[in-house]
Amino acid sequence: MNDEKITGGKQIISELAEILRELSDSDVDRLLDNNTMTSLLKAILDTSKVTEYPNIAEFFFANKTRSTLLAWIRLAIHQNYSINVPKEGQEAFVSPYFEQWFDDGVMFLEGSEPFAGFLSLYRNNELRYAIAARDLRNGQELGKDDFEFISIDDFNERLRTIPPEQITDLERPIIKLNELLNTKETNESEYQELIQKYPWILGAKYTAVQNHTMLDDENIPDFTGVRVHDSYRDIIEIKPPFIPIFRQNGNFNSAFNDAWNQAERHLNFVREETDYLRRKGLNFDNPRCYLIMGYDIPDDKLKKIRAKEKLNPAIEFRTYNDLIVFAKNTVEFLKRLKLMQ
Repeated sequence: MNDEKITGGKQIISELAEILRELSDSDVDRLLDNNTMTSLLKAILDTSKVTEYPNIAEFFFANKTRSTLLAWIRLAIHQNYSINVPKEGQEAFVSPYFEQWFDDGVMFLEGSEPFAGFLSLYRNNELRYAIAARDLRNGQELGKDDFEFISIDDFNERLRTIPPEQITDLERPIIKLNELLNTKETNESEYQELIQKYPWILGAKYTAVQNHTMLDDENIPDFTGVRVHDSYRDIIEIKPPFIPIFRQNGNFNSAFNDAWNQAERHLNFVREETDYLRRKGLNFDNPRCYLIMGYDIPDDKLKKIRAKEKLNPAIEFRTYNDLIVFAKNTVEFLKRLKLMQ
């Protein structure tokens, strides 16, 4: 009976291989989606059954062939599906990535080792690299909004916005921000002054950051930033990190609602009064508002804020954890980039 199953199984695998060769790239996903692949791998080895054995070693011993087969598949993928593209005499690999967030582009990994290195995006004939812009917590489902994708030329242009005396000590504002947070500084001006002095910690995306930009008598945001890539402005609102954001019942409190409403009011104004603002020398086109507020927000409450963001995608809520992560990853990107060049 087993011989018949083996013979039949080999025939099925042979037919599947032929089908895969003939299908288009998009049709392969329809055939082998995540559920199908998970089901196939579990059919080879179901790790949920490990509790049926006295220890893990006994589980692997009882499933020696199955587990070895999976390990061999992993090794074969690792050795054969990361393409070696040496750069200036150094080893470099381009590897597939398990997420694809852009229908009109492809994401992959680029680094000195297979399946490691920069998360990259090739889109519209341009290569961009991902910098984590948010505090990525264990178990969190990642998405494209958690990263900023920038090209090398764009990044080099952003670097030119950083004063030479700050380039030699890029860790300084990160250390200062951590000091303010560790001492639970509540004075909003301390954080505003830090960003005014080191605006590049917002991702070095602005050639200039102007504080208390008077749009009119009623709309005076904390900052507006002139974007590197097109010279138009974004709005930046900064609130102290330790202001409570939620009521005891889990709903947003007045401090959060006031800050959010303020961000919406500023955005509505700059959209409706584009010509008026242009005559004042303030150029806005497709503006975003970055609302920086909150620190160490629990995951369940952070999910409520992310849901709120989806109601108005032009407002991007950044916690002070996000601010630190973005600044650190910007510095790390610079260091790794120098090693690759």
